Formats: sequence, structure tokens, C-alpha cells
Amino acid sequence: FYPLINEGFKILEQGYVARSSDIDLVYIYGYGFPPSKGGPMFFAENYAGFKTILEKLKVFDKQAKERYTKNPQYLPIDYFEPSKLLEACAAKEGMQVFPGQTVIDVVLKDFRKSSPGPGPFSKL
Repeated sequence: FYPLINEGFKILEQGYVARSSDIDLVYIYGYGFPPSKGGPMFFAENYAGFKTILEKLKVFDKQAKERYTKNPQYLPIDYFEPSKLLEACAAKEGMQVFPGQTVIDVVLKDFRKSSPGPGPFSKL
């Protein structure tokens, strides 16, 4: 799930969706993500934890970079490279939020003020 979650964070970071729940809905109804897990962003926040995901992605990224630097047959990949938004969420993990809010959405609001992306929701 971790690369999938990371891509969800990158989509949020770029401003192509308004909320993390939008990504959850698309993955559940569009791609068949298990509804019992609540969607990848919900799963990241409530089950796996941002710090765990970030640590694993860094390990996977290092292994992938070793693979394509040692073997010219491999193409460079970046889907294991952790999102800046994921790093920001990992730093704020455990933060208290109001009912109905997620840590991702609270951090995202601050993140978009400092570095807006190209998408239509990046200016909200």
C-alpha cells in the first residue's frame, strides 16, 4: 500500500484534489481498494502511521536507486521518493484535531499556503 499512499500524498500536494477523503473515494470505488480499510489516506492516518510509512518508503527508495544505478537495464523511478506532504504529516503525527477533521487535511491547509501546486485546488 505504501507507494499507493505516497502517490495520494503527491496528488494532494499538487492540488489536484481538495481533501484526502476525495482520494479515498476514488480508490475505493474506482480501483477496488478494500472498503474495510477506509481508503489509502484513512489507512495511513489511522492504521499504519505516517512515520512508519515514511521510514519504509525511504528504505524502498534507497533500494530502488541502488538497483537502477548498478544495473543499466532498470529505468529510474521516483514513486518511492517520499512526498513532502507525507514528511510534514509525519512531523505532526499525534496532533489533536477537531472531530470531522484529519491530520492530513489540517497539515495540507498550512502546506498549501507555503507552496501552492499547479492544480485547481492548490489555491484554496
